[in-house]
Amino acid sequence: MSTLRKDLKQNLAFESQEQETLLNLMRTTGFLAGPFDRIFKQRGLSAPLYNVLRILRGQKGEGLACSLIGERMVTRVPDVTRLVDKLIKLDLASRERSATDRRVVLISITPAGLALLADMDGPTSDMHHEALGHMSARELKDLNRLLVKARQTHRGDRS
Repeated sequence: MSTLRKDLKQNLAFESQEQETLLNLMRTTGFLAGPFDRIFKQRGLSAPLYNVLRILRGQKGEGLACSLIGERMVTRVPDVTRLVDKLIKLDLASRERSATDRRVVLISITPAGLALLADMDGPTSDMHHEALGHMSARELKDLNRLLVKARQTHRGDRS
């Protein structure tokens, strides 16, 4: 009996290796995300809000349109504008019109947003090590390669 079947207390075999693998990936994602979600929740954030802040910090002071933020998200969210609105309400991001094209609205991280991320850098880095530090560099490289390969059938959607 597979370890996943034991974990799920499932007596029947999976329909296919693909099904077992996908369910295993989903279970692992949920398991690994839990501690990060607690870090985010302690600071009034969700994983998508944290992701937007990290994207904005990577702009090094330059604003970014909502559509481009959406393209860079780790996981898809249906309404980036709603996330941005929440960050603005929390004074973690700001919105302004582009000087070169008044139709474009640019989103930037605020000093408060930068300070919050700086406060979170240590705990999130520690959590990365805690979550996957038991794996060798080679295993992590192989896992990353396989995950990229698994997404290849969805390249039209997003890589």
